[in-house]
Amino acid sequence: MFLTYQQAKVDQFGLFGDDPTTWSYVEHNIHRPWFYVVTTDQDEDFPLHSMLMISNDQLLRALVDSQRDGLLLESVLLVSPDHVNKSGRWMMEPLEAITRFESSVGVAYAYQVLGNRTYLYGDTEVAAQEGAQCETWFSISMLSGASL
Repeated sequence: MFLTYQQAKVDQFGLFGDDPTTWSYVEHNIHRPWFYVVTTDQDEDFPLHSMLMISNDQLLRALVDSQRDGLLLESVLLVSPDHVNKSGRWMMEPLEAITRFESSVGVAYAYQVLGNRTYLYGDTEVAAQEGAQCETWFSISMLSGASL
């Protein structure tokens, strides 16, 4: 999802070995929702805060499911394009829940954000279809270090 360019590579002068590679900017050209996740790693002498940019719902779900002692997910922000949030611009908002709908004709996701707004993405007819399977893929209660 994210593209990097050599001219954006930040020279670390070998301080951290070859990994990780750092970039002054990244590019993306996929116009779908993605997630900005704040984590805290408690395994160190002091907490390390990291921000992850997650490109899809499956990766977010895997991260939430793999929380362990020491790694706490503090918050998740939904980053949604204008065609999803109907605002005329990209928006970043605190995510409260994701519901996944599936039927024989397709899949849809419902994103509930702070302020009791819900955005649909995918085959929106599936979300209203009688008999569609419905599963909560994320809720704020799943976060180890839940805060907004």
